[in-house]
Amino acid sequence: MIQFYKIEGPSKRTFPYLYGFRTSQNMDEYLKLKANQAQSIAKEESKGLGDMRYQSLYQHGLSKVRKLEDFARDLSKPMPELSPTADLQKELKVDYLDLIMKDKPYKANRSQFKDWSLKALKEEVNRIKMMNKDPKMKKSAPNWNKFKKVDVNDALRNKRKRAELVAAGYGPARSIAR
Repeated sequence: MIQFYKIEGPSKRTFPYLYGFRTSQNMDEYLKLKANQAQSIAKEESKGLGDMRYQSLYQHGLSKVRKLEDFARDLSKPMPELSPTADLQKELKVDYLDLIMKDKPYKANRSQFKDWSLKALKEEVNRIKMMNKDPKMKKSAPNWNKFKKVDVNDALRNKRKRAELVAAGYGPARSIAR
């Protein structure tokens, strides 16, 4: 089944088939043939074993066909999880910022959102929509510190200063703040 999707040329794609069944040209036809094959296999394997055995074998075969159908549907879906290109990300950021600036119920400017990721901006747009829909919801600004970029040099500088103060005898490291 996977080989069908991995082959580039549509004319080269073929479906596997059982002897006595014609080859199919598309996925719907293939699934119908698989359902017919499941019925034929169930009849052949349940000869002399009763109606209950036939039904259970037939249901088992149809469940396999259902899994194939779900698999084919999942493979044919577009992949929105793929990360957009850099240009597209910039455009999306600008669009999300425009939406935020237009609909925000709190005081903010564009520079406050400059370090935010695309995902965070999208979540903020959704949060603003919820605040504007629900009049009982508190109209609060986001936690700005949550999205601040950490300056590595500043953190290292503070760590060095703390170590120097501890070495000079000003007290233990946990009592010395920035």
